[in-house]
Order: sequence, then C-alpha cells, then structure tokens
Amino acid sequence: MNKARAMLDALMGPGRDVLDKDKNAANEKFKDKSVCKGYLIGMCPLDPSLLGGKRSYPMCEKIHSEPMRDQLQKHKDCESLTREYERLSLQDLELAVRECEGHIAEEKSRIRTDIRRKKPPLPLAVNDRLSKMKRESSQMIQKAEEMDDDQIREKEALVTKANELLKEREEYLEAEMKKAIEALDPEEVCEICGTAYVGKDGDAAHLKFRIHDAFKTIRDRIAEVKPRVEAWEKKRQEERDAELKKKRKEEWDKAQEKEGGGKGEKPEADEKDRKESRPRSEQKEGSRGKSRGKSKGKSRDRSRGKSRGKSRDKSRGKSRGKSRRADDGSREPSKSRAKSSAKDKSRSRSGKRRRGSDRDRSRSGGRRGRDRDRDRKDSRSRSKKRRRR
Repeated sequence: MNKARAMLDALMGPGRDVLDKDKNAANEKFKDKSVCKGYLIGMCPLDPSLLGGKRSYPMCEKIHSEPMRDQLQKHKDCESLTREYERLSLQDLELAVRECEGHIAEEKSRIRTDIRRKKPPLPLAVNDRLSKMKRESSQMIQKAEEMDDDQIREKEALVTKANELLKEREEYLEAEMKKAIEALDPEEVCEICGTAYVGKDGDAAHLKFRIHDAFKTIRDRIAEVKPRVEAWEKKRQEERDAELKKKRKEEWDKAQEKEGGGKGEKPEADEKDRKESRPRSEQKEGSRGKSRGKSKGKSRDRSRGKSRGKSRDKSRGKSRGKSRRADDGSREPSKSRAKSSAKDKSRSRSGKRRRGSDRDRSRSGGRRGRDRDRDRKDSRSRSKKRRRR
C-alpha cells in the first residue's frame, strides 16, 4: 500500500486528490516540503541508486518525481529557485562526505591495530624446523635431569646446549616473521569511498563497486556546485549591503531635510518653535538660572556696599586721629602733672574697655579699634616727652 502511494506521489505529485482551483498552485507542487529538492536539481545522495540503504545511510523518505522536476524547469523563477535548492543540496552532499571521512579514519585505525598483520602465518617448513628445535632442547634437558650427581660436568654441558638451542630457535622465528610480514600485501583504504582492499587486485575489484561510483559522483557534484553557491552567496550579501546603505542614506537625507528645511527663510520662527518645543524641565532650568543670576547680583551689591562702608570708617578714624594729634600739639606745656596723670588713667581705662569690646566685634570693628589704639599710644608718648621737658 505504501509503495503504491509513493509511486502515485512520484507520478502525480503531493495533494493529487485535492481539487486545485488555481492553475498556478497546480504548477507549483514541487515547492511542497514532501518533495526532495536535491532530486529536483539533479542529485539526492540518499537516493537508492547512490547511497540509500548502503552502510549506515538511510533511504530518502521524500518524493523523487520526474514531473516535479519538469515543473521546476518550466517555472518563471527557475533560476532563483535552482540556486536556493543547490544551497540546500550542498549541505546534504557535504554531510554524506563527512560521514565517509569518518569511516576512512576508522578503517585506517583498524589496520594499524590488526593482530593478524603483526603475526602472519608462517610456511610449513619453518614451522617444522621450529618444532624440531624445541623437541631437541626438551630432550637434552630431560636427559640431564636423569643423570647421577657424580656426572655434574656432563649435566651442565647438556643444559647449556639446550639453552643455546632455544635461543637459536627464537632468533630464527623472529627472522622468519619479518620475512612473512614483508611478503604480505599491504591492506589499504580508498580515499574516495573508504573501502579497504589488499593489493592491486583488490584495488581493481573495489573500483567496480556501486558505493565507490556513488561517492565519486557525490564528490564531483560538490566540486561543481560549491563554487556556484559561494558566488551566489557573495553576490546576495553584496546586494543586501547595498540595500542597507541605500536605506540609511535615505533616512539620513530625510533627517537633514527636517532639520535644515527653511533655515534661510524663517530663522526667527524656527527659534520660537525651538523655544516652544523645549521640554518643561529645560524651561524650569532656565528660570532657575535667571533667579540664581539675580541672587548673585544682589549678594555682589551687598558685599560692595560693606567694603565701601569699611573704607569710609577707616578714613573717618584716620581724620579723627589727626585732629586729636593737632589738639594735643596745641595744648600748653604749663599744665600740671596731676591733671595729665588723671587724664592718662581715664584714657587707659576707656582704652581697656574699648579693647574688650573690639574683640567681640567683627573684622571691620577690629580694624577701627587698632587704629584708635595706635593714635592713643602716639598721644601718650608725646605727653611723656612734654613732661620730661
């Protein structure tokens, strides 16, 4: 039943019982998944005529149909479809060859470790001589064991002669074994199909095997299809790159048109639009920047006012000191010592008080107090000089 179904599928294609309303669909049955694409373009490696059913290769379960192959050749997209099917078929062909390479490696390792190759069978004449030498040595040893103890020298001579005979036998066996190995025809493995053979006759016989012809056909097919597939893949990649570059260029041009459209005509309107299109966060940051600028300006004005006030206080203190010096100079030297001492004490007390208060003041007040103290010291020194006079 299954064989009859497979034959009908191969002749009429898949879906033969379905009524095709569209003529194009009826002519594209070869695109179905159940149709073997490798067979459509010329070769399926798992076809029964090649590797199907041989060694460990299964038979292809897909439809191998000649009418489907004709449909492909008559199709309008035959060239592009053939290239795609060649790419898929190349994968199957390379898989079959990889399995063959593994089989070749296994056969070579088997030949290296074959015991029959290490110990080949020897000729009858050689075997007879070896057995005779062994019998003679064993007889000598037995005779030596039967002798009495007073025949020690003869006993030792027989034992040494038996040992020399055994040694000679081992050397003879080794030489004959080498000759036998060299006389054997080497077992070799075919690099195309992986079949092991012995000698020229075996090589000539295996060349007639179907599996050798199948692998030779598959390897020739790979050498034919692979360059086409690689060239097509390269061309396809170049086309994709060109399309991608073209698409990027179009996107770039559109972006440039949006950014630079109408720049020379309405720059003010663009600036307004940009300001309006700013997000709220940027607007808030702008307002914050303005408020910071205002606060900085106010603090600068305050600091300037303070520095001006300090300079004014310094100038006032200096002018007061000068006027005091002038008053001291205008005083008469005829005043009594009691009055001057009382004034000096009062001045010193007031100076101490002022000094204590100046320590608690700010830097500007401290500078004023220092100027006053200097003036007072100068006035005291002058008054002492007058008194001495």
